[in-house]
Amino acid sequence: MKAQIKRVADVACMGSTIEFTVVLDSLYRQDVFEVLNAMQGDKKPYTISIEPKKERRSLRANNYCWELCHKIGEKINAPKTVVYQKNIREVGSFTTLEMLTSSVPQFSTRWGGNGLGWLTDTIDQHGEYTSLIAYYGSSTYTTAEMSRLIDSVVSEAKSVGVETLPPWELDIIKAAWKGS
Repeated sequence: MKAQIKRVADVACMGSTIEFTVVLDSLYRQDVFEVLNAMQGDKKPYTISIEPKKERRSLRANNYCWELCHKIGEKINAPKTVVYQKNIREVGSFTTLEMLTSSVPQFSTRWGGNGLGWLTDTIDQHGEYTSLIAYYGSSTYTTAEMSRLIDSVVSEAKSVGVETLPPWELDIIKAAWKGS
């Protein structure tokens, strides 16, 4: 749910009061009211998580990335998902993990269930343990990470003879994504 801080009172003490103005999406309005009413009548403590609002990535940038993956796929006779995943592996964000080798298949299946870019690759296997690279899908990317992915796909498109947008227009797409 989206909210803005309305008023903060008595910050120095343990019993601080923070008032929020909640911005309700009409789709979830009834659910939010039910939760807030239950919290108000309940004497149990609640945990509330607060994070800064992140700008959503531009659908134009995302669509352009997939459009190029499709065109590259046509040129090299491969599905667009293969092109996308190749670029995720080459420039995408990842974390390295070490786990019991017996856990790798289940982890990889569940990780991959997050989307097409959520990939795993084995780095090394030693004894009962396996080291993995777990790639994050582009839906979680920051502006810099998504820009790097788009640049990689554009570079591949040029290398196989697919026409791309001029640099100035790519910059506009990336700037729109940042919310500039």
